[in-house]
Parts: sequence; structure tokens; C-alpha cells
Amino acid sequence: MRYAAADWVANYARTRPDAVALHNFDTDETRSWAQLESRVGQIAHALRERLGLVPGDRIVNISDGDLRHFELQFACARAGLVWVPLNFRHTSTELARACTEMAPKLMLTDAVWGETARQVARDTAIPNVYDWSPGGDFDALLDSSHAMGETEIDPDAPLQILYTSGTTGAPKAAIVTLGGMVIHALQQVEFCATAEPGGHLFQPMPLFHFGGLNTASNPILFFGGRVTIARRFDAAATTAYCGDPANAVTHLCLPPVMYQMMADSDPFAAADFSTLRRFICGGGRVSERLRAAYDPKGARFVPQYGGTEMGPVTSMNADRLDKIMAGSCGQKALHIDMRIVDEKGEDVARGEPGEVWVRGPGVTIGYLDATATIRRNDGWHRTGDVLWQDEEGFCFVVDRVKDMYKSGGENVFSAEVEGVLMTNPAVAECAVIGVPDARWGEVGLAIVVASNGHEVTLEALQASCEGKLARYKHPKHLRIVESFPRNVTGKIAKPALRAEFGGSRSV
Repeated sequence: MRYAAADWVANYARTRPDAVALHNFDTDETRSWAQLESRVGQIAHALRERLGLVPGDRIVNISDGDLRHFELQFACARAGLVWVPLNFRHTSTELARACTEMAPKLMLTDAVWGETARQVARDTAIPNVYDWSPGGDFDALLDSSHAMGETEIDPDAPLQILYTSGTTGAPKAAIVTLGGMVIHALQQVEFCATAEPGGHLFQPMPLFHFGGLNTASNPILFFGGRVTIARRFDAAATTAYCGDPANAVTHLCLPPVMYQMMADSDPFAAADFSTLRRFICGGGRVSERLRAAYDPKGARFVPQYGGTEMGPVTSMNADRLDKIMAGSCGQKALHIDMRIVDEKGEDVARGEPGEVWVRGPGVTIGYLDATATIRRNDGWHRTGDVLWQDEEGFCFVVDRVKDMYKSGGENVFSAEVEGVLMTNPAVAECAVIGVPDARWGEVGLAIVVASNGHEVTLEALQASCEGKLARYKHPKHLRIVESFPRNVTGKIAKPALRAEFGGSRSV
């Protein structure tokens, strides 16, 4: 059976050959659909015929964000190979550990990360290492007279291995199939409803994580849009580019912390976001402070919930402003089954919080580490996330199961407390963790970054909770910090906070 992923490129090369598919923000390099098709065919041929790779072989790459990520991805889809983009922010030791786990036959890198990549390759005996920078030695393998055309590929064949962000622990290597990537694109129909040819996504997120790839970029390409890739996220540069109507950016997909960094940047005051149709937001709550900054510019945030292992789980109708303002992340997306269950695995009533279980063709077939738990015997994947649904089926994220603590036998969800604390104008950012308590077992420790010119006290935080949270949910301790440790997707790294403050009780 021939499957669609590699054929997106061939299709648009026939129907829109001269339209821009990919654009490198930093170098201004572009690929039309016809050029992308030519490059994909040449790369697929070089991988199979010049380097001797066979279906199922793995290719790792360590490099900054670049349009070559997508060339390689589609070439792997066509050639039956598995692409593993690695986190360049990791240490050489961490990268070597990942490469040992992957056992790749090829490593691709760029001029920035070449020295690190080649050292890792030597340490882990990777047989082939090439520089894919323009004019690099990988280009010497390509021949315009030899290209692999559309092929029949098993939709259940692995295409990507993506590491989770590791928000609650060590990152795990999740396997995404060719068919799964197509399903993820279809699940984003609401996001991409305005991404018909002419749609334009600005993509400054890392391309070694699910969010940058399968939440935004691949769905936009699936619908014939254009993706502009930046090497790194820079708040001022992102704001200036997206805020210039001449660039006709229509889509942006970032976590709240990055939208806030944009709002705090110098170009924000003059930014004109009139061409932007979707401000997708995932990986955290949209605060009142953030809404207050963007609302005057007509920017409407569209929250979404999903993950590396299962793809997009919810889809938000951008017209349901009432639900967006209430904090919903949308209704169940297409092509996925979802349950919300209690600790016994039984469905909870509407309005009650429970763990999300999902199943469907877009859910990962497993982790590379066979010992890592992925799903129950009946096919349901346990996400570890706590949500509740209202009567219309709109979902509201409560917390991660691992971020819940028990105080006096009662469950306390950190995210719920954090949401209330963020209503205090003295609080710029906050995180809540459970810490040991002789009487109650655990109580809440609020870790806070103060707003400029404000003083934060425990009494003021507790006052913010009055009438909004039960007393046992009020934080009992406070720590003031200058900033938070974060993972590459911008989420606060709570394992690092627990390691530093887990036994802490006093201000």
C-alpha cells in the first residue's frame, strides 16, 4: 500500500510547483514545492543507493532548525528509513547515550554543531557522518539525474523517533509511524482550516520535538501551506517578523512563556498581527496578563492539548470564545478515542477530574525502551494528564498526575493552585510543588518569580486563594526565585524544582 506522507511533496510539486514550501528565516534560503520534490528524491536515492541504508535503518541529526529537517523527513518517508532528530542542547554525554540507544547508521549535522556531532559519532561508532550545510559533504552525494520517486511504504512503519520533553522525568524515545504522522495532520484540521495554499506558519520551535514538527509544521505542509523556519526562538525577531503584514504570517504555535516573551519585547508595541489567523497555544495556561497584552491587537489564543506519544488530543473551535476564556483546551479531536478515568480505571462523571486515556491510529506504537510503560493490554495509553469535561465535551486541563500531591488525604493539583496565584499582580510566574509536612503528609510550596517592583509574601498569596480554593490547597510555604529552569519547549522543569526545593519549608 502506498501511503500519503512522502506524496504530499509530489502532489504539490505537480499542482503548485513554484509556490514556496519552506523558507529559512536566518539565511533566506527557500524551497519551492518543485525544488523540494527534487531534493527529497535525490536524498532518498543517496541514502538507499549511495550509502546503502535499508528500510528500518535509523538516521540521527544534530543541528539547528533548518529546512533540511523537512527534506530529510520526507526522504526517509520515501525510502522507508527512520529519522531521529536529537536535542542539540544536550551534553555530549547525553547525546552519546541517545546514539547508543538508537544505533544509527548515519549522522547528519551542520557547521554549528559539527564538532560536537563528530565527537559523539566517534564515541558511539556511528559509521557515517556528513555535514548537510549548503555546500557541505552531504550535498556531494546528491545527483539530480538520480532520484527516488513515489514508493509503496507500510503506514505502520516507523518514521520518526522523538524524545518526549521530560517534564516529569527522564525523556523517553517515542516511535511515530508514517501513518501516525498523517493522522496527526488530519487531527489538526481546525488549526489548518485557514492553511489552504497561501497559509504561512512561522516556526521558531525546536524541530527535535513533537510540537515543532507534528503539531504545527507538518499539518501546515499537508494542507499546502508554507513554513518559515528559524534556527532558534528570539522574542524580538519573532515579534517583528510576525508583526509585519508584508510577511503574511497566518499561523503561530508557541507555549505561553514564549508569547509572553514576545509581549515583553521592544517590537511588540508596533506589531500588527492582522494577517495572523491562529495563535495556537499549548504547554501551559494562558494567563490574564497574556490576554491583556494581546487582546488589544485582536489576537485570539486557541489552546490545545496533546503530546509526543499521542499527537493532538483536542481541537478548539476558534469561534467559541466563551470556552477559550474559561480555560478550555477544546473538544476531542478527530481520529482518536479518549476516556477520563479515576484511579480504578473507571470513567468519571462530567465535571469530575480524572486521568486521560487515549487510543487510536495516531498514538505511538511504543517507546524504543521496551521496558517503558506505554499502554494497557486493552490498547489504552495512559497519558498521566488530569482533565475534566463539561457537558458539551469541552476539556479543561487540571494537571499532571505526577504533579498532584496529597495534603491530609486530599488531592491537590498544582496547576489549579498556580492558576489562582497568577491572578495576583505581584506574581510574574509561579510553580507549586508538594513538600513533606509532619501533620498533613504534604503541603504546598509556592515558588514565585515576582513582578517588577512588587514584593510577594506568603500571606498575600494565601489571601489570593480565599474564596477560590479550599484551605488545604492554599500554599503553606514560599520561595522567591529569579527565574525557573525550563525544558526546550518552555515548560517549567518541575523535577529540577523538586530536587532543589523538595524538602524546603521556609521562606
